[in-house]
Amino acid sequence: MKLLKRTWADVSLDNLAHNVKLLRDRVEPGCIFLGVVKADAYGHGAIPISRRLKELGADYLAVSNLEEAIQIRRGGIWLPILVLGYTPPVYAEDMASMGICQEVHALEYAKDLSQALDGTDKTLTVHLKLDTGMSRLGFFAYDRPQTYGELFAVSRLPHLEVEGIFTHFPVSDSLSQEDQSFTQLQYTRFTAMAQALRDAGLELPIRHCCNSGATLLHPEYCLDMIRPGIATYGISPSEELEGMYDLRPLMSLRTTISQVRDFEPGVTVSYGRTYTTPSPRKIAVAAIGYADGLHRALSGRVSFLLHGKRVPVVGRICMDMCMLDVTEVPDTKPGDVVTVFGRDGADFIPVDDLAKKMQTIPYETLCDVNKRIPRIYLDGTKRMEILQYIV
Repeated sequence: MKLLKRTWADVSLDNLAHNVKLLRDRVEPGCIFLGVVKADAYGHGAIPISRRLKELGADYLAVSNLEEAIQIRRGGIWLPILVLGYTPPVYAEDMASMGICQEVHALEYAKDLSQALDGTDKTLTVHLKLDTGMSRLGFFAYDRPQTYGELFAVSRLPHLEVEGIFTHFPVSDSLSQEDQSFTQLQYTRFTAMAQALRDAGLELPIRHCCNSGATLLHPEYCLDMIRPGIATYGISPSEELEGMYDLRPLMSLRTTISQVRDFEPGVTVSYGRTYTTPSPRKIAVAAIGYADGLHRALSGRVSFLLHGKRVPVVGRICMDMCMLDVTEVPDTKPGDVVTVFGRDGADFIPVDDLAKKMQTIPYETLCDVNKRIPRIYLDGTKRMEILQYIV
C-alpha cells in the first residue's frame, strides 16, 4: 500500500546526525553515548531512530520499560539497552536472555531480581540508581549511612552483575545560580559515593549523570557516559537555553486540506459555535484533530503554515479535523500541505510554540503525536524509510 498522506510527520535523519555530533563534541573523546529512545523515541519512532543512532556510533540505548526494550530487540537492534524504570522481577530471566540491563534502586528489589534467577545459569546486568536530589527512584546518596552497605550487598548477589552507577539531575538545564549550585551538589554527592565504592574494591565501569541540560551546560560532569534525551531530537531542554546551541529539530508535523469554502459574515464554525466569521472569510478544513495529538485546548490559539504563510485555527478543534482561516491565501485548494509545526518556506513554527500555548513542554507535545500518523524518515530530501503503525 502506498503511503496515506492525510497527516504525517517528516523526521530528519541528517538533523539527528548533526545533533549527535554536537552533543558528542561537548564532552571528552571516548565518552560513551547513550541514545535515549524511551516513549517511542520521544514520538519519533523507536526502531528507525535506534537503528540510525547505532549507525551514528551510539554505544548504548535507554528505554523506560521492558516492553520498549523488547520492541527494539524485535527490530533487530542489539546494542546494550538500559531500562530506566521498574521491571517486575518475574521478568529477570527474559531481560538476562535478551541482553537487557535493568536499573536497581533498592536492595530488596535487587534481591528479588537475583532470586528470580535462582536455578538458572543467567546473570542480569544492572546499573545502580542513586537519588542525589531528584527524589524519585534510587538509593539515597546523602544522609543515609546505610546506603553504602546496601550497594555492596547488591554487588554480592549471585545473579547480578553491577556494570554501572547513575543519577538524574532535575534542574541541570537552568541558568539560575541556585539551580546550578544544586546540580553541583548532586554531582558531588554522586561522585563521592561512586568513588568510595571504587576505593573499597567495587569496580563500576560506567558512571553517568549527564542528561541534555548537563551535557550542554556542564560537560565537565560527563564521566564515562552521557545520556542526552530531548536535545538529541533537536529541542532545547529548557526555555532558558533556547537558541544557545545549534540544535536542529527532527520532526515536522504536516497535514492536508480537505475542503475550502467561502462564508458570509455572521456564520458560526465548529462545535460550540465559539467562532463567528467577522466578515466574508475563506475557511479550509485540515485533516488533523485531537485524535492525532493536536490538543483541543489549542482551538483558536495557534496558526499553521500554508504556502509559507501563517493561517489561524478558527473554531474548536475536532477529533479528526480542524478549520483554518485561509482568506489571506486565496489559492488554497484540497490536497495542499499544511505545516502544524516545522518549516515551510522562509517561516518556521517550533514545536515549543504549541507547547507554550498549552502551558506544557515540547517533550509532551512530541510524545502526543498519535500512532495513526506515519513517520517519514528523510536524509535531506531523500526518503529513507516510512513507519506506519496501523497499515
